Amino acid sequence: MESPRNLRIVIPEVRKSHPPLHRKHRADVLSRLYTQRSISRSELSKVTGLSAATISRITKDLVDGEVLREVRPSRQRVGRPSPGLEINGSYRSVLGISLLAPKLRLLLVDLRGELLREWERDVDWRRGKEGILDPLRQVVIQILGEAQGGLPPLAGVGVALPGQWDRARGTSISYPRVPEWKEVPIRSLLEEWTGHPVSLIGYAPALAVAERTRRRGDIRNLLCVEVEDTVAMGIIANGEVLDGVSGNAGELGHITVDPEGPLCYCGNSGCLESFSTCSTVVAEYTQKNPRSDSAAMTYARVVDLAKAQDPFAVRLCGRVAATLGIALATALNLFNPELLVLNGRFFHAEELVMEPLRASIQTRALPNTLHRVAIERSTLAERSPALGAGMVAVREVLARI
Repeated sequence: MESPRNLRIVIPEVRKSHPPLHRKHRADVLSRLYTQRSISRSELSKVTGLSAATISRITKDLVDGEVLREVRPSRQRVGRPSPGLEINGSYRSVLGISLLAPKLRLLLVDLRGELLREWERDVDWRRGKEGILDPLRQVVIQILGEAQGGLPPLAGVGVALPGQWDRARGTSISYPRVPEWKEVPIRSLLEEWTGHPVSLIGYAPALAVAERTRRRGDIRNLLCVEVEDTVAMGIIANGEVLDGVSGNAGELGHITVDPEGPLCYCGNSGCLESFSTCSTVVAEYTQKNPRSDSAAMTYARVVDLAKAQDPFAVRLCGRVAATLGIALATALNLFNPELLVLNGRFFHAEELVMEPLRASIQTRALPNTLHRVAIERSTLAERSPALGAGMVAVREVLARI
């Protein structure tokens, strides 16, 4: 029998548990960090309203756990330099997915929103829902099967969902131009395929989240409008993403611009998407020019013809842009943003559409609204919705830490 001095006492490891209030404060601290390059403890105390002692205790736990890291302080004019704090991007990663046809786009980003890897996969909505879900499952399995080679471990997935969806149930109710897509349990499917928590956001709100993430400063009122074969509008209002009670805010493409207009795939008549998208430009051009090869005609081809001074192509681009400008002026009057960001293939036509668009907005937007808004082209292009979905997943990952 061993003597008492030789007995080894094994104390089981106890995972540190924090009371709900502490977790709330910690989540608040993390929410102030992930969109900024760095911030000092004193600044955190000011913006959160928490005491210096509470901030010190919370940030020490997070630095010890390698969720945060200290950075060299910037030079200050007076006083001792204060070290800054920032999210340790390499702590974990998330996968952001854009689910809108004709291409699935997937981005692996770290917890600071920095792009690590990206993938894309063609989808064919004409094959019905399996034309979307089969490629999605295949590319997700491919990503999980690939060696990440030193990349941060995956901790969550974010999905930008087009069409109507239900936040509570995690279901995709409808999908543009796919009538048989009904009540698809997209969240549970992706959680089954990836083994990680899945966060959902509407396609349009994801655009606004991405644009705000990539801009320095406190942008509190922002609209991002994407025009491709659909029209989507993401909204940041008073510093918060506006996604609506069901997550479906921003359906600019389905406002009525002509009650007597053509039937839209959504079931209504005269929607903006029936008048101002890339596909409507192509359809009108081929209808007016029956000798053209409709199968080979693309929006880019119509734009090339307009640049070569094809009279009908020039007038068509201008008219479609002017109609879009009416809708954008309405959006500016409603939300009064400081920034309007334009994204999507439609704007590849540059001044062929931008000049009539600006003229239309100038005519219809309220003067004080117009005076205060800047209009810019997006630099994120097709990455925008997947990045926005990824940043929503980042926020959820941080909330679970």
